Amino acid sequence: MENANKTGLASFSLYNIAFTVSNIDQSIKWYSDIFDFKLVSRTTFAIPSGSAEAAIIKAGGMRIELLNIPNPERIEALFADAPLHLIPLGNKSIVLQVEDLAVATKELEEKGVNFVWKEQYLAGDKMLCTMITDVDGNKINIFQTNTLIGN
Repeated sequence: MENANKTGLASFSLYNIAFTVSNIDQSIKWYSDIFDFKLVSRTTFAIPSGSAEAAIIKAGGMRIELLNIPNPERIEALFADAPLHLIPLGNKSIVLQVEDLAVATKELEEKGVNFVWKEQYLAGDKMLCTMITDVDGNKINIFQTNTLIGN
């Protein structure tokens, strides 16, 4: 492990990505069906507006925390069509990488996902990727590993 002998902030690593979803059961099923995520834990906790629910799902060494709260507010500018989704401050997408994007894109087609684009280069001819959206419109960008800048 890169940070095994370090302490304090020098020992950081990514634990999970968290975001709010409109229907936690539907999101768990979608991420399970599309990327084979498995449910690790599910809890309910109090917040000022009532109770919230959190589910941790895991696949490929990555954890996602799905949060469901009473009366969530969707900020439409965050979900604008690409590249306009880049304008508002805040999170933009989950970014994954695969060895063979053509194979991954075909698998996604077979699963019937919603595509933003398929096998498109970003940054000239440097970054080959396919972008999809989940059930809430959160963007997921999938890059082919041998085309990444700084790889």
